[in-house]
Amino acid sequence: MRFITLITFIFICYTSMVFSQKTIKHTVVEGESFYSIAKKYKVTESDIYELNPKTKGTLLQLKTVLLIPNKNSKTENKKKKVTSKNVDGTEFHIVEVGESLYKIAKKYEISLEKIKELNPDIKPEAIQIGNKIRIKDYEVEVAKDEPKTVVIQTDTNVNTIQIDCEDELGNKIHTVQKGETLYKIAKKYKIKLNDLKELNEEVVENLPEGYQLIIKLGTAELAKVPTETKEIVEAKPLSLENMSKAEFLIAKASEHIGTRYRGGGTTSAGFDCSGLMFATYKHIDMTLPRSSGSMAVGAGVRVDRNQAQKGDLIFFTTNGRGSINHVGMITEVLEDEIKFIHSSVQAGVIISSTKEPYYSKRFVQINRVLSE
Repeated sequence: MRFITLITFIFICYTSMVFSQKTIKHTVVEGESFYSIAKKYKVTESDIYELNPKTKGTLLQLKTVLLIPNKNSKTENKKKKVTSKNVDGTEFHIVEVGESLYKIAKKYEISLEKIKELNPDIKPEAIQIGNKIRIKDYEVEVAKDEPKTVVIQTDTNVNTIQIDCEDELGNKIHTVQKGETLYKIAKKYKIKLNDLKELNEEVVENLPEGYQLIIKLGTAELAKVPTETKEIVEAKPLSLENMSKAEFLIAKASEHIGTRYRGGGTTSAGFDCSGLMFATYKHIDMTLPRSSGSMAVGAGVRVDRNQAQKGDLIFFTTNGRGSINHVGMITEVLEDEIKFIHSSVQAGVIISSTKEPYYSKRFVQINRVLSE
């Protein structure tokens, strides 16, 4: 009994000592980057560089010992304080000395894009001490979704159908049942077969059970894939920080290798091609457009193929009409070959190569989304 009491006492003392320490020692292992380590300990890369100044601007080496701020330390674990709150529930932060929008976003654990969205009139480079930065809008209670009744109109008739599935863009979704075909589904919803194919550009004739088809587009996405193209720009090589982010993104996407294809999917239950990219980049608080065509014109800058780097988006046309309808993320660049991770209709999440004849013939462009 005394032995157990002694062990318990030692454990409590050890735990108290760890939680009272301001820093933690971390030994770098294979596959880690500054970004992944920062994520692991819920700190920023800047926090790590501040305690390990000699590592800034260098490539991370195996077995390097890094000092990491201990967020559980009594001196570090300060409660976040909202310094201003309106009666409607909108919350503000009052800017203090040395603060930037980036630091404020990290403090409140929201994305920089969200802060900019909440404060459209604030210029990031010109914020001043005392400025009120909105960090949270008032909360509105949203009623639970009920099955949707959708009116689908064609040239000749109007059909009212109950659809009980809607994705994050408001698209009305049909889940394929055993034995269903494109023709049967188009007939069921009284829409043209070509229109159904237009809405589901990666659709396959031999539909697997559980495959999700868009029946009607929501208001958050245009019905047509944008046809304009980006001008190719001369891009700078990735910084060490963005190289670290690229490795982190590749690792995150690779966790889903083998996950099945699912039209409209953005989770491990199944991804479509743009859904995999959308979910992956969310890990670095980057919100991409939700379709491959929209990503091609609205995400990052277009770069020449010979400037391709890890973490870039790579686009293809696989629909026979020339418009972009497939996207992946570059995982490796060799002399005359680019490898990329993507979600394919036939095989789910896999890594493919531009050396493969299918993708070689259908390549369109590359976009750099990780930039300073």
